[in-house]
Amino acid sequence: MAEDDVKKKLAHDGVSPINIPDEEDEDKEFQMFWEYLVPSYGKAQTAQGEIIRIAGRVQHEFLDNGCINWDEDFQKMLDAFLKYLSLGNAFNTEDLKTAEILVGLLKENGEKGFIDDRLTAVLCSCAMVWVRQNPEVIAPLEAEYNR
Repeated sequence: MAEDDVKKKLAHDGVSPINIPDEEDEDKEFQMFWEYLVPSYGKAQTAQGEIIRIAGRVQHEFLDNGCINWDEDFQKMLDAFLKYLSLGNAFNTEDLKTAEILVGLLKENGEKGFIDDRLTAVLCSCAMVWVRQNPEVIAPLEAEYNR
């Protein structure tokens, strides 16, 4: 296979401002965020990448795994998600309260194995909104989870 045939992944350099084009399809838009900000392995090098990684990992666990692997690490990831929303150009108080309710529902549903793709879609939307509000790189928080 020729080198030109291999599509290279355009990854964020960890320092430049983050600018991802708008996409009408929210699933495709989230995929663009994921591909640009989340490394192939391990935690992201920016807060922006890590909040996208958390949302994507939680969504994957709900929709693809049926919460079979749900554990304390997912709970901690969701706690970190809320902390990220408070960094930089943070969500306002009302939006943070809504996000807290969302995270509470996800934690409860994850424990019980209740699958609701609407909740994970909102989680991913919140992550994208926060990243768009924070184009300047923010260092990731110290992770209290291993996933």
